[in-house]
Amino acid sequence: MNVQTNADVRAVLSFVEERQERLRRTSLQVNEHRQRRTVRRWIGRQLVALGSRLANEPTMRPVRAR
Repeated sequence: MNVQTNADVRAVLSFVEERQERLRRTSLQVNEHRQRRTVRRWIGRQLVALGSRLANEPTMRPVRAR
């Protein structure tokens, strides 16, 4: 191999490493985002269930509806 092809190989390898690192970081963010979304949805469902339970309690109903 001459100097030119050796430099080309190094350039390509560094480009590939940078790209792989970027993809690793991106996939971590995507997974983290999905986990956060799952937790947020669970919390939202719990809040809705709590609200509906509170709304059905006799003390929370309007006087006219009793």
